[in-house]
Amino acid sequence: MTNLLGEDVLDWPALSADPAARLHLYGKGEARPGRKMGHVNRVRGL
Repeated sequence: MTNLLGEDVLDWPALSADPAARLHLYGKGEARPGRKMGHVNRVRGL
């Protein structure tokens, strides 16, 4: 699992294109430095 902090959330299109990734966005309106905006889990063996 990798947390998406602040502006990291802007990389969501590339993260969601990875078939081994499961993206979870929290729907927060404003990305601020250090604010947890979501996370991505990567599944091994796909």
